[in-house]
Amino acid sequence: MKMTLHRALAQRKTTKARITKEIETGVFIETTVGTSGKVKGTPIADVERNIRGSYDRILALIKNFYDLSTAINRANNGIADDTTNIHTVDFDGKQATLSSILAAQEALRYRKQLVEKLRSQLGDVQYDVTNSEMEVAERCDQFLASMGGGDKKKLSAAEIDTYSKNFHANNDRKLVDPLGLEKLIEELRERNEALDVECDSKISEINALTQIDVDLG
Repeated sequence: MKMTLHRALAQRKTTKARITKEIETGVFIETTVGTSGKVKGTPIADVERNIRGSYDRILALIKNFYDLSTAINRANNGIADDTTNIHTVDFDGKQATLSSILAAQEALRYRKQLVEKLRSQLGDVQYDVTNSEMEVAERCDQFLASMGGGDKKKLSAAEIDTYSKNFHANNDRKLVDPLGLEKLIEELRERNEALDVECDSKISEINALTQIDVDLG
């Protein structure tokens, strides 16, 4: 897509704001209680679709930011499509110029923000589930006692097992985690760390190999 540098700068600014907003307001994991099949009144299938959509939108926006930054960097350095003798290095499995590596370094900042948001939300819901487990266990004991006329010891082992299973099935809080956050966070963290190191090393490599003319007085 052809556009002016002015438009590209404006679109990159808008894209940065959208990435930040999507990360700040995005919901990437939820919980459901019992067998309702819903999260706060919304069917689980719809919630999972919204979670995946939010995550995919952020990745697409980060890619757009990278593409815009690469094009802007190239333009600012006077590099056109027909420019020759541009030094490239192997970066992330492909040949890349300094312009694209610097753009990747900028985009990496948002990838790291996303990981922190995912980690924060995972920790919050895990805390909620743990607290809920303790609360449900207490309520289950009270329920068993009521079924035993005030003393659950009056119930048989089979009755306790049946009543307990039914109670937990209807009251336990469970994760709605279509992204598999625990594994995803680790994969993204490792990917970001590798890109961080590669960005630094390739920029140093290009700087070491590039010669410039300077007229010093």
